Amino acid sequence: MDETLDAVGSFEQFVLLSVVELSAAGETPAHSYEVTETAKDRLDDVDRDPFGGIERQEVITALGSLADAGLLAKAETESATGKGRPAYELATDADGVLESLAGDDSVGPYARSLNA
Repeated sequence: MDETLDAVGSFEQFVLLSVVELSAAGETPAHSYEVTETAKDRLDDVDRDPFGGIERQEVITALGSLADAGLLAKAETESATGKGRPAYELATDADGVLESLAGDDSVGPYARSLNA
């Protein structure tokens, strides 16, 4: 898993940690807007200059990249209007993600806060 995590950028790792947080709270599969809000709430936990803000479209792109890398699984859910919307859940072990990212210079503080 370390190689897969190293292959994705810091922003994708940050988004993955947001999904880990939602998963720990029992709130997955999660939609992109839920992941975006969680990420925005955690910007202060990133030990670097902000990513230039957290835009939902960037989160959607990151979620897709993480799913392509096998770190997230995509699930279809239905909205109140009956439209199918993609939602995401972990496709890997949350503890392994936290352990792998805890020492990272950028997202390590966030990972360690989830492991506390």
